[in-house]
Amino acid sequence: MKSTRDYASHFVYLLVLIGLLFVAVPRMQAQHDGDQDADDKFNPGPCDFNDTFYEENGIDVTKLDQPVAGRFGNFRQFGPPSTSSTQPNWVVDGDNCLKKDPTRRNVRILATTGGYIDNGTGAPTEFISLIAFLTDQSFFLQNFTQPVGGSTISIVNGQNPRGIAMQNIVGHFEAYAANKQKLADGTFAKNPCASFASTLAPPTPCFSVASVATPTLRQDWRFATNRNAMDGSDGNCISTDTAVCASISDSPFGYFCDDLLGMWIVTYFWFVVDPANPGPVCGPVFSSIGARNGFSLDGTPIVKTAQELNVQLEANGCAAEGQGDVSGADSPAAVWLICPAIPDPRDGAITQDSFLDTVRKPNGAPLDPQFNINFKCLKTNGVFPSPTNGCQSNGSFATAFF
Repeated sequence: MKSTRDYASHFVYLLVLIGLLFVAVPRMQAQHDGDQDADDKFNPGPCDFNDTFYEENGIDVTKLDQPVAGRFGNFRQFGPPSTSSTQPNWVVDGDNCLKKDPTRRNVRILATTGGYIDNGTGAPTEFISLIAFLTDQSFFLQNFTQPVGGSTISIVNGQNPRGIAMQNIVGHFEAYAANKQKLADGTFAKNPCASFASTLAPPTPCFSVASVATPTLRQDWRFATNRNAMDGSDGNCISTDTAVCASISDSPFGYFCDDLLGMWIVTYFWFVVDPANPGPVCGPVFSSIGARNGFSLDGTPIVKTAQELNVQLEANGCAAEGQGDVSGADSPAAVWLICPAIPDPRDGAITQDSFLDTVRKPNGAPLDPQFNINFKCLKTNGVFPSPTNGCQSNGSFATAFF
């Protein structure tokens, strides 16, 4: 499916002494002026949603505010993903959030997690805002009624008036989590400590999926925001008139159309063979993907696309994927995330006080510096970097730092 946010991602040359690489100018660049002046308020920084909007979209706020969910704005202002005692993950921002969007509350999210877009390119252009983690289906409301204007928003037996449960909508949008598999003693665990462990490898020793915080990951995330066929090419037809639709079809949904909270179902993926001894089948696959993408903190190849995971790795018995038990059997492993992607990170959406959350090597260097290059230019000038203009939109070069 074609992405509506198709940014180029290939770096073409080294720049200055630190060897920075720059990606191509986004296709939609002409629609933006590249500065962060008052005229760019249409694209403000991300804020948490208010309680009513959560409820209208099927989320039980009383569950969301429990420590297990860790809703930013009520929980962990300092601490992971922030690595500094002076860098908050979120701030109370007066009434600025509410002024710009009545569905929000006045908590602005600064922690900005990078990920690869799941459109086949593996471009490092996705940025999401951490808000909360859901560990079981009890987080979803079963019944809710809210009068709005002359109509009523309702949820009955967990379903909206179209007969669709929020879980079913969110289940179409996957955030791919890559937990570390190498244990403290150096052993490479081939299965998660979870109900979805693969039969392709021994169940023990197993690696933890209790947290998906960045320090527990071997590589950066992959996000399926491209599942967004706003032009109807997904065949989604909900009319009961047989002259219009042969049958009612409510999926696939669009991430920026139907998933109004920007939620994800977490798809964990892992390797079922040790990269130190991958064998004659998986060895060449590992080498091929690693040569293209680099290697994770575990020594496994970095996976950026569905083709790499599904066709090259899983089809050859080298990797597996799974999702947490919705009943909570894998708690505290996250089953769903409320971490909305920023629709367009240019022109102010990456704010001056935000910070980047990505996987880092033991020496503190980013595992994939492409995220840092993009983030720096978005933060300072509101643009993606280009090979000719750097971080500037006026033709002058700029230097982005890690």
